[in-house]
Amino acid sequence: MAKGKKSNNGNRMNNMQRAGDRQKVDPSKSPVNPSVPRKNIPSSSNSAVKRNVPQGKMNPRAQMNSVSRANPEGRNVSSKTAPSKNAPAKNISAMPKKGVSANLKMKQKGKAPTVVRRNAPNTQNPNPASSNNSLKADPVAPQFRRPLFGDEQEPTTTVVEKEAPKVQPKKLSWWRVRQIDKRNQLIQKQKLEKEKEEAAKKEQQIVPDVLEETRPEVGEERRKHMAKMRKRDSLRAAFNAFLSILILTGMMIIAVLYVEDYVSAKPTYAFATQGTIEHTIGTNALVVRNESVINSTHTGALLAQATEGSRVAKNQLLALVIPDGMESTLTDLQNVEQQIVDIERQLMNQGKGVAAKAIFTETNEEIHPIITTIRQDALLNNLNNMTSYSSSIRVLMEKRDTNLKDIDFEDEQLNTLRNSESNLQTQLKNRANSISANEPGIVSYKLDGQEEIITLDLLMNMVDTKCEQLIKDSSSIITGDLQIKQNEPVLRIVQNDEQYFACLLKNASMDEFKEDSVHVIRIPSEAISIADCIVIRCAVTRDGLMVVFKTSNQVERLLDRRTVDIEIVQTSTSGIRVPVSSLADADYDRGIATIYVNESGYAKGYTVQVKDYDREYAIIAPIDDKQTVPSISTIVITNPSTVKEGDKVEK
Repeated sequence: MAKGKKSNNGNRMNNMQRAGDRQKVDPSKSPVNPSVPRKNIPSSSNSAVKRNVPQGKMNPRAQMNSVSRANPEGRNVSSKTAPSKNAPAKNISAMPKKGVSANLKMKQKGKAPTVVRRNAPNTQNPNPASSNNSLKADPVAPQFRRPLFGDEQEPTTTVVEKEAPKVQPKKLSWWRVRQIDKRNQLIQKQKLEKEKEEAAKKEQQIVPDVLEETRPEVGEERRKHMAKMRKRDSLRAAFNAFLSILILTGMMIIAVLYVEDYVSAKPTYAFATQGTIEHTIGTNALVVRNESVINSTHTGALLAQATEGSRVAKNQLLALVIPDGMESTLTDLQNVEQQIVDIERQLMNQGKGVAAKAIFTETNEEIHPIITTIRQDALLNNLNNMTSYSSSIRVLMEKRDTNLKDIDFEDEQLNTLRNSESNLQTQLKNRANSISANEPGIVSYKLDGQEEIITLDLLMNMVDTKCEQLIKDSSSIITGDLQIKQNEPVLRIVQNDEQYFACLLKNASMDEFKEDSVHVIRIPSEAISIADCIVIRCAVTRDGLMVVFKTSNQVERLLDRRTVDIEIVQTSTSGIRVPVSSLADADYDRGIATIYVNESGYAKGYTVQVKDYDREYAIIAPIDDKQTVPSISTIVITNPSTVKEGDKVEK
């Protein structure tokens, strides 16, 4: 567009319209013969002017104002020629390419195609005289009006096409269907193989080296660079492996040092003490006493008036037989007695009753060995003697409670309870039947029915088989019953202070157990040792000896036992005692060994005599009179395998 000119937006008139009047051309009044083809008719609306102008010398303005007429018969026209108003649009062969492509697209989408035709240009009147006419009336017919620049429009005409008839698909035979399936499978298989090959190529990353083809020197450099990189990677991997091995070796060395310093056995020490080593022989013995029983004249509950295992005098009140109907009074008495014991303990802990503390201390000393034995049996999972332990402890506690009744704690509550106890006992005595001792001795309320069968006369005359049968059939623990019946034994009294042990010893020598020889018998279940056991009978049997011992010690402790496990001491050696594990290079036949002692922080070995030993300890002595080691309080190493002569040891 030239500078200074305004674009025509279709709202203002062009030069031809401002020229004036325009001659309207009516195609219906045209003198053209419809039978003559339109291509022979001049395109100008003014035929007279057209005939006077020579061919090829037409005025340019006239050429621009020429109007192409529509073919009334629907023949092909130029793409720039607009159809007449009444002409049917049957032929679409002259459609622009743009319209054809649009129709094809619409046809593919299933829509009706549209025919795009351009508007016919406006026919302008070349006569300049008509420029003075009014602009209200447009002399050019709408169908011949030419659009201005930028105002072109493309009218659309809908063309309805007939739908193609539906064709029924041809039914294939089963053989054809099978062939198609095989072919599809083959195609699919080939496709999968091709995909696998492509994937394999991608993994291998087979890329042609273009540089080698185009620039050989660059390919050579690249190969050298890759070789250098591979060499560097291999060196780095080797260095990492060497470093890992070095670290593992260091860790192993540290672990070995740790084991040697902290885990391995270190020297342990013990003091040499004065002690005794005993060799014993164990067996099961029958306990026999000279006993007499007392029967009850009434039926009822038994209430003891004397402590189990205590010594009683003749005509002393021993028990009460409570008749039926007095059970509540008996229960009240037992509760009061328990309260008295509890208060006495509290007062003793508060420092009252100085004599009571001595009684408690004496009882504790007697109970402590039993507790120690119970612990040892529990560690060995041996619970056979627990009933005996319980009975012994109960006897000792009853004896303690009886002794505490004579002590004045100067406490009003305790005195009140003691008065209540006395009143309840008086009530029971008034209605109960009393039992008194007919002779002096040791009283026991536990019976097994063999008190008058197993006697001293039987022990002195029986054979070994009878002794073995009695030991086998007798009960180890003698129990008591608080409910008694008329004319049945209630208690027993040991008439003297002696008791007897009858046992069978296998693989024993007659020389060791001569009559009147004295031996030491230990009873582990009671934690007691009887030192004055005298042999009163020794008879040879098929397997060894039958021996009967007599003693007057610990009679009260064994009143509830009919059989008991004993250990008879055969030999005893006293001297400097050390753990048997401290002996190194021991030669027991010659009686010598080596011990290591800690002298000024260093291990030093000494040769010593071994006088006696057992599973735990050994009795040692210096090899000669000049040697001062070992002696009492010498520090010996109990694991000599951990040290050598001259090694530095810790104190």
